[in-house]
Amino acid sequence: MIDYKRITLGLSPVLLALLWQFRDEPLAVCTCISALAGLATWCLVPATTSAFKRVGLSGTDLSKPSQPVLAESMGVVAATVYLIATFLFIPAQFRNWWTTQDPQSAEHSSHVFPFDRLGEYLSALLSLQSMVFLGFADDVFDLRWRFKLLLPTIASIPILIVYYVGYGVTHVMVPVFMRPWLGTHIVDLGTLYYVYIGLMAVFCTNAINILAGINGVEVGQSIIIALSIIAKDIANVNSGNAEADYHHLFTLYLLLPFVAVSCALYYWNMYPARVFVGDTYCYFAGMTFAVCGILGHFSKTLLLLFLPQVFNFVYSAPQIFGLVPCPRHRLPKMAIESPLSRHLVARLQQEANLDHASASPSDSDSGSEIVVGALAHAGSDAQREESPGHASGAHRTLSTAMLSFAKGKSLKSTKAESIAAGSRSRSRSSSTRGSMSGGSMNSTAYMVPSRASLEGAKPLGLTIIRLYELIGIADVERDEQGSMVSVNNLTLLNLVLVRCDRLNESQLNNRILLIQVLNSVLAFIIRYRLSHLFYF
Repeated sequence: MIDYKRITLGLSPVLLALLWQFRDEPLAVCTCISALAGLATWCLVPATTSAFKRVGLSGTDLSKPSQPVLAESMGVVAATVYLIATFLFIPAQFRNWWTTQDPQSAEHSSHVFPFDRLGEYLSALLSLQSMVFLGFADDVFDLRWRFKLLLPTIASIPILIVYYVGYGVTHVMVPVFMRPWLGTHIVDLGTLYYVYIGLMAVFCTNAINILAGINGVEVGQSIIIALSIIAKDIANVNSGNAEADYHHLFTLYLLLPFVAVSCALYYWNMYPARVFVGDTYCYFAGMTFAVCGILGHFSKTLLLLFLPQVFNFVYSAPQIFGLVPCPRHRLPKMAIESPLSRHLVARLQQEANLDHASASPSDSDSGSEIVVGALAHAGSDAQREESPGHASGAHRTLSTAMLSFAKGKSLKSTKAESIAAGSRSRSRSSSTRGSMSGGSMNSTAYMVPSRASLEGAKPLGLTIIRLYELIGIADVERDEQGSMVSVNNLTLLNLVLVRCDRLNESQLNNRILLIQVLNSVLAFIIRYRLSHLFYF
C-alpha cells in the first residue's frame, strides 16, 4: 500500500514553495492550491472513516463475497476540502488589482474592481455549498425523489440570478435545417432559457447519482468529464478574445481543485473500495458541472459530454416514471462460481446425454431443461445465500436448483438424489478446506444483472420493454405461455452486463469509464468538426 502520509509530507513544502514563487499568476496559484487540496483529501478520508462509522454513516458492500461494512458519505470530506481551497483562492484571482492599484488613488474605486467577476465566483461557490449541504442531508435522511428534484432547483437560484444580472443572453442560434421553417437564424427564448438552464442543473446533479452503484463509477465518470472540460479550456484559453478567455479561466479555477480532490477520493473508492462516496459527492459533482456549463457558457458542449448519462436516464425512464416496477436498489448483483459447481453442471449434462438415446424426445428435452434451469437459477439464487463468501453456499445453491428443476422431469429421482448427495459431500469437504485455507480461493465472483418483476407494469411500460427487447437492450424472462415475467433493471450498468457476460466489478467499472472516454472523443468531434454542418 502506498505510504500516502510520507508522500504528503514530502510534497507539501514543494507545493508551498511553488505557490510563493508563482504567487502573481492566478492559474499557477490555483494549480498549487488544487494539488494541496488533493493531498489533504488523500489523508483526511482514511483518518475520518472511523468517525463516520461511529455515528452510523456506514453501509455494506453487497458486491463483495465478504460484504464488508464501509464508511459512507465520504464525499462530504472531498467537498469540504474543495470549498476551503476555492475560498483560499479568492484573493489570488484579484492579486493584480491589489498590487497595482494605489488605495489612495482616484482609480482605486468600486468602478475599477471587477465586482461582476467576484459575484459570479461567489454565486458559484454558494450554489456548490448549498448542494453539498443538501446532498449530505440526503445521505442522512434518505430523502424522497421529489425532494431530489426540488433541491437542485433551489441551489441553482444564485447562479441564475447572477447570469440574469451580469449576462442575460437568452437567444439561441437555430440549426441550419430549421431556418427555412422559422425564417430566422436566431430565436430569443426569454424566460424559457432560464427554465432550460435550471433543468440542466437538476439533470446534472441527478445524472451522476443515477449512474452509480459499483466501486469507483461515480467518481471515475466525474473525473473523465472534468478532464475533458479542462482539455477544452486549455486548448482555447489564448483565443485573443478577452471575454472568452475569462470564461475559460473561470471554469479552470473551479475544475482544477475538483479534479484534485476527486482523484484523491477515487483512490479510496476504486475497486476494492475502502469507503463509499454517498449522494453528497454525486450532487456536488453534478452541480460543479452545471455551474461551469451555465456561467462558462458551454451548456451544449456539456450535454454532449453527458451523453452516457442522458442515455442512462432515457433508458431508465420506464422505471423512474413508474411504468415498470422499480425496486429500491437497482445495482448489479454478485454471483459466485466454484470449480465444483462447474463439475456438477458438466456431470448432469453428461447424465442427460447418456439417456438421450433411450429416452423419448420429450424426456430428452426435459433433461436439457434441467441443465439450463440449473444454470439459470443457480446464479440468481447464489446472490441470496446467507454466507456468499463460502464455496459451500454456492454448491448447495446449485444442487438445490438442480433438484428443484429435476422434480417432475424425466430423469429418475434416484439419479438426481445421488447427484445431490455427491454435491453435499463435496460441499462439506470443500467448506472444510476453505475454512482451513481462509476461504474458497478457487471460487470466481462476477456480476450479474439485477432484475425487476413485470407484475403490475403499465401497458405502456410493457410496450417499451418489448421495444427494448427487439433492439437488443433488454433481457426479458418469459414463462411457459410466453408472457413477460421479469426484465433486467433498466440502468447502463445492468445493460453492459447483459451485453458483456461474466464481468467482475472492476471490469464493469472499467467498461463504463471506457464508454465515458469514447463519448468525450465523440463530443469533441461533434463540437469542433461537425458543428459547421448545423451552425455557420
